[in-house]
Amino acid sequence: MKTGWNLLTGTLTRYVLLFVNIAVGIFLMPFTVQHLGKAEYGLWMLTASFTAYLQLLDLGYGNGLVRQVTHADALGDENEMNVILSTFAVVYSVIGFTALVIVAGLAAFILPRFPNLSPEDVRTAQVVLLVLGLRAAVGFPMGVFGAVTTARQRFAATSGIAIAVTLLQAAATYWVLRTGYGLVPLVSVTTIIGLASYVAYAAVAKSAFPGMRLSPALFSRRQMREVTAYSMYLFMITLAIQFGYNIDNVVIAAVAGTSAVAVYSVAFRVADYQRQLCNQFNGLLFPVVVRFSAADEMAAMRATLIDGTRFAVGMITGVTICLFTVADRLIVIWMGADFREALPPLYVLALAGIVLVGAGPLGNLLLARGRHRLVAYACAGEAAANLLLTLVLVGSYGIVGAAIGTALSVSVANLFVQMPAACRLLGVPVRRFLAEVAGPAMLASVPAATAAWLLRSALTAAPLLELVGAGLLVGSVYLTAFVALGLSRIERARYVGSLRELTTAFRTP
Repeated sequence: MKTGWNLLTGTLTRYVLLFVNIAVGIFLMPFTVQHLGKAEYGLWMLTASFTAYLQLLDLGYGNGLVRQVTHADALGDENEMNVILSTFAVVYSVIGFTALVIVAGLAAFILPRFPNLSPEDVRTAQVVLLVLGLRAAVGFPMGVFGAVTTARQRFAATSGIAIAVTLLQAAATYWVLRTGYGLVPLVSVTTIIGLASYVAYAAVAKSAFPGMRLSPALFSRRQMREVTAYSMYLFMITLAIQFGYNIDNVVIAAVAGTSAVAVYSVAFRVADYQRQLCNQFNGLLFPVVVRFSAADEMAAMRATLIDGTRFAVGMITGVTICLFTVADRLIVIWMGADFREALPPLYVLALAGIVLVGAGPLGNLLLARGRHRLVAYACAGEAAANLLLTLVLVGSYGIVGAAIGTALSVSVANLFVQMPAACRLLGVPVRRFLAEVAGPAMLASVPAATAAWLLRSALTAAPLLELVGAGLLVGSVYLTAFVALGLSRIERARYVGSLRELTTAFRTP
């Protein structure tokens, strides 16, 4: 397989998918809120928060399954691949049925007792929850096809399907709301499109692995035990992440109502785009670090950690400065003046995003070097702290309190737990590490922040294109300063040489 080509096309299509999602969100979110209203849109987000927890039923098997299938594929053992896939087709079918039972229980017993919901809201939420739960349940056994396409590196094909599904669902959303239908028809139509997409994913998997044969008769307890042993701590990490990301909406809805959830969702969505825009790079670091770890190449791993974290921090800091330059005008143009309340929590969540993205390489290193327990316990502590702080702060400070709780818990877990542990593994003092990875971003921030301050006085009533232009100008100032001031001449020469080597490698058949 042309691994380099697969990685290149996979990365590019992931960015295309990201930008498509951002573009669709920018257009559809205000359109959807306008047609549904704040309260009904908030009801949708609340219900989606419930179904998001169903992903916890994966139990960490997703990454464990990919690892096991990839290992068997590397050995050329197609029979073992079929045993693994058949085993988890059975396991995931049981999990999918369990998900349906849980959804039915939530609809019957939890939603009727949830505070601040009228009887009509409860009935609507029950239908929406059942529809969304059906898709989640069917998605579990379909995960075996995703393991095949990942193992065989069909990244571009799966991203292409995801792009097509996103565009189809966006078109369906526009049509349903434009023709006057409400929340239940909207969720039903988009769910049907999502279910149909599984046929396409299965076809790509069959094309990638023509010898695939799924049968309950191939179920193996040994394979289940092996994957479970590996996945237990990954599940703990996933549990903590899902809990931490979705608990804010539940607490806000219980204390302040669904309209407050709608406002907070705008802030969270923009901050999520900020992180996604910079997080694609971190996803590529993990296999590199794993390879160095397997060979115990500490010098190479140390250089990878420092370089990877430096560029992660550099990228997220630059994007954040650009966001701060235009955020207030952008929110008004995008969602309207009623959503100005989303700005304070957005600023707090964006600062937390710097820590999250910057710490991404640290988590990769710890997982690669067998410190998965530490990562799992840190994530669990972060989620518990987020819940506690949100409960304490939302009553006094509203949605800003929820954002502060998230930012504080994220900062403590990553800066005071994972970063020192990663530095100890590589024998790098924390102060030196911070100076090397954060120094260039801090130096570049000074001229970029100055440019942002000067531009803001001219953006009092700027249209969208001018805001985009202002953001790009600030970004250009930041990038120039990062390269010219933040990097030494030797570092610049080394990075240019590495880029040339990568370009040559991708061009070589």
